[in-house]
Amino acid sequence: MAKAVATRRVARATRQRGTTRRRAGWVRKNVVMDQRKLDLARRLLGVDTETEAIDQALDFVAFREELASGFAAVRRSGGVEDVFARRRST
Repeated sequence: MAKAVATRRVARATRQRGTTRRRAGWVRKNVVMDQRKLDLARRLLGVDTETEAIDQALDFVAFREELASGFAAVRRSGGVEDVFARRRST
């Protein structure tokens, strides 16, 4: 009971300040997913637990976005030569 009261107080105080409270670190989630995909990801990633597989897969998605942003920035800077353009023109 005390935990619920404390949680409500924090939520109310957060709303009054006009800020949002973001969760940091690990949180518990319940999801429905394809077990075959999860088993495959666990094996391919070489991890022991399903949690590790999901965490590493999410890290790869975030890293992919970072790479795409980096490539776009380099492309905008004009410092990249299109080596495939020569092949297409011949």
